[in-house]
Amino acid sequence: MKFDEIHKHVEGVPFITRKQAKALYDFVLREQPQECLELGFAHGTSVCYVAAALEEIGSGHITAVDLVSGKDWQDPSIEQLLERCGLGHRVTVARERLSYTWFLKSKIEECTANHRCSPVYDFCYIDGPKNWTIDGAAFFMVDKLLKENGFILFDDMSWTYGSSAEWSAKKLEECGILVSQMDEGEKNQPHVAAIFELLVIQHPNYSNFEIVDDDWGWAQKIKSDDPKMKIRETSPFSTAFKRRVKKILGV
Repeated sequence: MKFDEIHKHVEGVPFITRKQAKALYDFVLREQPQECLELGFAHGTSVCYVAAALEEIGSGHITAVDLVSGKDWQDPSIEQLLERCGLGHRVTVARERLSYTWFLKSKIEECTANHRCSPVYDFCYIDGPKNWTIDGAAFFMVDKLLKENGFILFDDMSWTYGSSAEWSAKKLEECGILVSQMDEGEKNQPHVAAIFELLVIQHPNYSNFEIVDDDWGWAQKIKSDDPKMKIRETSPFSTAFKRRVKKILGV
């Protein structure tokens, strides 16, 4: 399905911009990942763009995971969007009660034989609660399931709990993330940026790091003694982040 066609189907549905959607769509066309995973799909808009790109290349599948409780506010729902777009055959929707880390645990079990997990995914997009504990753990679980040369993408690099709306904090607390009990440091630290800086970049199996618009963090699973990072469209946040990353990498 062409980009303009899928865009017409989901235009105006949160939470992805046209620019991000086009970048995600073009990534799938270029790299042609066959097994994709999205953790935290909300309305499913980004899932639809990935599925449309897979449809365009004529192969591939995406598994999308979110919470059961999301059905209470996801209108339109991912199921409705997929029906509208006619892309349900490219997508498996899974819903967990508390966290997608339990889905990952179950997937690791499924893929394990003789105490070794066989990777199954070519691409993973993490766009969930933006939480150090949940998404930090999810990274290490995804790593077990991600094939060599596969890509991982984190959304909301600069987002903080302190900047979130009151309704967002309430929904997070319903999921076990107690924003009201966080100290100021935890509220105002961008958790996803900390995960990317302290876990992903320091991981020996990842390289080709890219920060885009303070919002997206890309990495590729490539064993390398020479990690590479590039940043597009820097701003004060990404400039400071770039300095910290350069210090970590020794460049």
